[in-house]
Amino acid sequence: MNNVQIWRTAGIIRETASTVTIQFDTGGQPFIYKPGQFINITLTINGGAVTRSYSLSSVYGRDKQPAITVKRVAGGIMSNYIADKASAITHWSVSGPYGSFTPAHNTHQAKHLVLLAGGSGITPLYAIARSVIGQSPDTRVTLIYASRTPDEIIFRNDIALWQEHYRERINVHHVISVYEEAASPDFIRGRLSKLVTRKLIQQAVGDPLDAVHYFICGPTGLMKMQHEMLEALQVPAEHIFMEWFSPEPVKEEEVVPAQEVLLHFYEQCNLLEVAAGKTILEAALEDRIPLPYSCKGGTCGICAAKVTAGKVKMLGNYALRQQEVDEGMVLLCQSFPLTGDVTVEIG
Repeated sequence: MNNVQIWRTAGIIRETASTVTIQFDTGGQPFIYKPGQFINITLTINGGAVTRSYSLSSVYGRDKQPAITVKRVAGGIMSNYIADKASAITHWSVSGPYGSFTPAHNTHQAKHLVLLAGGSGITPLYAIARSVIGQSPDTRVTLIYASRTPDEIIFRNDIALWQEHYRERINVHHVISVYEEAASPDFIRGRLSKLVTRKLIQQAVGDPLDAVHYFICGPTGLMKMQHEMLEALQVPAEHIFMEWFSPEPVKEEEVVPAQEVLLHFYEQCNLLEVAAGKTILEAALEDRIPLPYSCKGGTCGICAAKVTAGKVKMLGNYALRQQEVDEGMVLLCQSFPLTGDVTVEIG
């Protein structure tokens, strides 16, 4: 369901001083989504339309309304606008759901789920954890959540109640980098490191290779550190799931020369002239072909397509899993044609 809908505000919850949850009224229209997916929201800000992606913090079938949780960020045009003016926004232009950062078919059979969260990265992770716990009675969950201060812990009370309700199945570790003496003694003081993370994981699950699935979301540096730590522990790649909000841009070292690309977009067939240094997505949009896209940074996966002929260079990939890449899938926002016989299919 990727068509644009107009939703109304159903409720607003102030999670922290800088974070707000918006619950939506879909107007009776069905909206089915998976835990960990996101929606695109378009608002008019300072006279112009702005579109951004936000993870759904609600769980379909358990929560009455779909919801997102938004945190103020430095330079965040829409995030800061929503955080400051959520109560004044009555209508929201929404499309989605999108994204593949969801539990795999065998995640519900995993013995243990480890969630590695930082800041607002808790948003999709908490939804995933609630969904799995509700559906898989034998799965345990360990949440390792890094925050700057105790007051900035998103869903702090909800997580505590959730942990109390599933006392035998949930382990929660809060890691606080700016520690206050009056804070809970249960908090781990200091920045989250590879050593601390590995120790907490081994205490919770023992052998990290033993049917454990790992979900990671948070600041780029923290995610890279955690992924390196899991690789050092030889955790299988298919057991690691990552959602990148804003990865570091990958620089193109040399300009790829101009090529022609045959693009099959559902029932249409288009011959694209992809200029030197341009991605296939950029060329399609310049030709006014309405390809689906959002982030243009290789994170959302909306512009995924299959290469059926020719060679393509994909610069960055933070959305597709290795199996999909092996099957010929690419992200058009990151893909440059290397030969003149490239054929790409969407839909």
